[in-house]
Amino acid sequence: MSEPSTPSFQGMCHYIGQLSKASKAGMRAALADCPKCHFNMLEGLLHAINCHGKDGAIYVSDLAREIRQPLPAVSRGLRLMEQDGTVVREPDPADRRKTLVRITPKGYELCHQCEQALRDYFASVLARLEPEQVAQMDALRGALMDAILAENAARNIDPKGETNHDKDL
Repeated sequence: MSEPSTPSFQGMCHYIGQLSKASKAGMRAALADCPKCHFNMLEGLLHAINCHGKDGAIYVSDLAREIRQPLPAVSRGLRLMEQDGTVVREPDPADRRKTLVRITPKGYELCHQCEQALRDYFASVLARLEPEQVAQMDALRGALMDAILAENAARNIDPKGETNHDKDL
């Protein structure tokens, strides 16, 4: 009786790399007709506000910690987004030493346009598959993520990718 075939490490890495490269190229093309808005940064800010912000804003220092970037780099990115009119920085009324950042109505609108362009792109991609293939892909996507998270937990890796080996020291 033969062993079930398993994808080779090299084959899996190659596939993930190809998937990433092809999908990024398609996403860039899908966003080409959208207004310039530094979408990746705007989307990251929106996620940080939703997860760690309060009243639709987040402290710049908390944003830097959340996205694991140095404060000067975050400030440069925010400056670009301010120039685009997609975010505003303002002093915290309760502690004027701290700076809050929030997305403007224009930022939300541009983010929505970009998200819609990406939804349309991926809807077209999925339309090229049979319904059974889409169902299989969805089930396997969940199974693969569950397996990765279980292995990371077994190796004491937290969900953000840090090892917990040094935390008890």
